[in-house]
Amino acid sequence: MEINEKLCLLKLNAGSLYDDNTWMINVLNSQKKASVFFENDLRDFIENDDILEKNKKIIDDAKKFDAEQELNNCEKNGICVITYLDEDYPDSLRDIPNPPLALYIKGNFCKSLSISIVGTRHPTEYGLKNASVFAYQLASAGIVITSGLARGIDTVSHKNALKAKGKTVAVIGSGLDRIYPPENKDLTSDIVLNGGSVLSEYPLGTSPLKFNFPKRNRIISALSFATLVIEGDYNSGSLITARYAIEQGRDVMAVPGRIDSRLSNGPNKLIKDGAYPITNVMDIISLIPFSEIQRMNIKNIDIVEEKKLDVSDRAKEIYELLKVRNALTPDEISIMLKIDISELFNYIFELESLNAIVLLAGKYKINY
Repeated sequence: MEINEKLCLLKLNAGSLYDDNTWMINVLNSQKKASVFFENDLRDFIENDDILEKNKKIIDDAKKFDAEQELNNCEKNGICVITYLDEDYPDSLRDIPNPPLALYIKGNFCKSLSISIVGTRHPTEYGLKNASVFAYQLASAGIVITSGLARGIDTVSHKNALKAKGKTVAVIGSGLDRIYPPENKDLTSDIVLNGGSVLSEYPLGTSPLKFNFPKRNRIISALSFATLVIEGDYNSGSLITARYAIEQGRDVMAVPGRIDSRLSNGPNKLIKDGAYPITNVMDIISLIPFSEIQRMNIKNIDIVEEKKLDVSDRAKEIYELLKVRNALTPDEISIMLKIDISELFNYIFELESLNAIVLLAGKYKINY
C-alpha cells in the first residue's frame, strides 16, 4: 500500500474511533483508497443531510491527527501498524460489523486457531482454577489464548498460556504505550518475548478510558474461533464479548457455576440461552473442526500442570490439604495436620520459596 493511503487510514481511524464506521467501510471496499475521504466532497458518498453533517466533523477531526508523526513513533517503539486496506489485515476482522480501521501490534501476530477466555476481574478460587487449567491445557495443545489483559480471569489466562509455553494475544483498550492495568506491563513484555502479541485499535497516547473496553471486546471475539466465559455477573464485560461473538457467528462457551453465586449469573444465563456448557477441555476440543485439530498437539491436552515439588513430606501434606480446602490460616493448617505452629512455618517457607503457595488476606492458598 502507498504510504499516503496508510497515513489517510490512520487519520480516519483516529477520527472515527467512537462512531459507527460502516459507511467508511463501504466506501473503502468500493474505492480501495482512503484518500478519497479527504479529496472528494462527502456528498459523493452520503446523501442524508443529518448523517452528512455528523461525518463532516469526523473527517475534520481526522485531518487534525498527525499520522506521519504517529507512524514514526510506532517505528521507534517496535510497533507494527496494519490498516484495513493492507493485504495482511486479518480476515477474521475484515468481515465483522464496524471493523477497526487500524491495528497497532507489538509482537508476532498469531494466525493459529485461537480461543478467547474472558471473565470477571474479581474471580473466586473456582474461577481462577478453571481459567488456569483451561488456558494451560489449550495452550499446551498449540491453541492461541486471546484475552483482554484485565485483572482477574484475563490475567490468569495469559499467564497460564505462557506457563504452557504457548502463545497468547492481549487486546487492550488504550494505546500500546499506556498499558492498563499498569502492573501487567511486565506481562505484556513476556507475551511478546514468547511469540505472542499485544494489540490495540487505539492510537498511541490513548488513555484507558472506561468506554474503550466494551468496544475492544469485539476484537477479542472476532480473532477467536470461540469465546469461553468463566465467571461474571449479568453486567460483566465478558457477556459483552459473548454478545459480540454471537453477532459475529462465533461459538460461545461457558463454565457452569454455583446457583447461589452472583459471579455464576452470566455463564449460567449464557448456557440457558444456548451456549455450550464446558466442564473439561475435551468439551472445547470437540467443537473444533477436524482440519484444525490435525495441526494441534492433541496428545498434550491431558497434561495439567502440577508443580514439581522438591520439598519435605510434611510440606507436601500442606500442599495437598490446600488443594482440597482452597484457603486456610496457619492455625487451621496446624490443627488439621497436627503440626506445631513454630515448626509449620518451616514447611510453609519451603512452599513459598517455590512459589507454590501464596498468602492472601491471612490465608494460604495454592498459587495457580
